[in-house]
Amino acid sequence: MNLPTKIVLNEKMIPHLEIDFMNNTHFEEIKMVKLIGKLISSYQKNDTQSEEEINQITCSLEEWLDHTRAHFTRENTLMMEINFPAYPIHSGEHEKVLTEMTSIVEEWKKNNDIEALVDYVFYRWPSWFDQHVNSMDMMTAKIAVMHGFDPHSLPQQQDQ
Repeated sequence: MNLPTKIVLNEKMIPHLEIDFMNNTHFEEIKMVKLIGKLISSYQKNDTQSEEEINQITCSLEEWLDHTRAHFTRENTLMMEINFPAYPIHSGEHEKVLTEMTSIVEEWKKNNDIEALVDYVFYRWPSWFDQHVNSMDMMTAKIAVMHGFDPHSLPQQQDQ
């Protein structure tokens, strides 16, 4: 069976947005996904998988999930701070992806299904991420700066 070429994002492919923290977060996320991709590829090459390999993948996935939660929280906070008109749509995408990612990570932890990870890490997530950064995030950054948000700062933390 011939699989399509794996989608591999790199920092140069992602547009530079007008807000530093968004760019930095995106670059960090791409690095994390590249590492997970390498771990998955290594796992697939071995006839037997070690507990160490499984643990490395699990830890990397949990780290990515935590990073994504923080990523989306910062962007949602920014959107609330500037009264971004498309907040429900943009934050809704965040919720959908976080739910999906959480499900993938939990499923991996239960049954170590590498094919589900391959599909998500190499195909579904990169395609979504590229589209999301080029549309939702780009517009959010432009509008935030137009509304006076300092592109070199972080959004104010909301009181819980």
